[in-house]
Amino acid sequence: MSRALIEDRVGEIRRKLDSIAGPNAVQLMAVTKYRTQEESLWAAEAGVDAIGENRIQEAVQKWQHLKPPVPLHAIGHVQTNKVKYGIKLFDSIDSLDSERLAEALDGRAADIMPVMIEVNIGLEASKSGLHPDQVRPFLLQLNRWPHLRADGLMTVLPARRENSVEESRRIRHYMQEMADLWRMCRGEELPWAPLTHLSMGMSGDWEWAVEAGSTMVRLGTSIFGPRPLTPPTAGAQDAIDE
Repeated sequence: MSRALIEDRVGEIRRKLDSIAGPNAVQLMAVTKYRTQEESLWAAEAGVDAIGENRIQEAVQKWQHLKPPVPLHAIGHVQTNKVKYGIKLFDSIDSLDSERLAEALDGRAADIMPVMIEVNIGLEASKSGLHPDQVRPFLLQLNRWPHLRADGLMTVLPARRENSVEESRRIRHYMQEMADLWRMCRGEELPWAPLTHLSMGMSGDWEWAVEAGSTMVRLGTSIFGPRPLTPPTAGAQDAIDE
């Protein structure tokens, strides 16, 4: 992917965001799984607000010697034995989904660590995240881990099974449920959980997500084109053990 094409795509997405969100600021995160460091930096220079990495190992290989000029977010499942790497590398862990992970993050963090609570809004067995009815109780006890600050909720929406009006309604219903949950939790006004952001919407559905109230969208294919099948560091010596 060329620098010019990345710049053009980021610019077009920005224009669409402005037209949909109006005065409401929506942050644009570039999802850089299997993208090169160069491509990721071009996206940052083109004006994305953050970079999201799905895998700790790939992020370490890509960013251990040069941090990007925008915040770096962990958006994939974080194993507790990788927390020591994540705490050093990331500006936010956006996939907090258990007390065990909260305990591990709090134990490693020297300062306040921003996190987002991952919500499995579709109750899908294949996905991580708290069930919607678990989110409020989890947030109410988050002050047990004083180094963590919940800056938002994050979800990976169910995939569309077909192109139909009924299927579109199903996905948009989940988006509305997620937005309602976020607003309800924000209403608690917990000092340790300001919940500034609702991270919802990816390349196939981000416009709907913004209409529903998302304040952060995570786009990979829309910026970079189809994802490569293998990481750019394939074959290199692992930076950390899997």
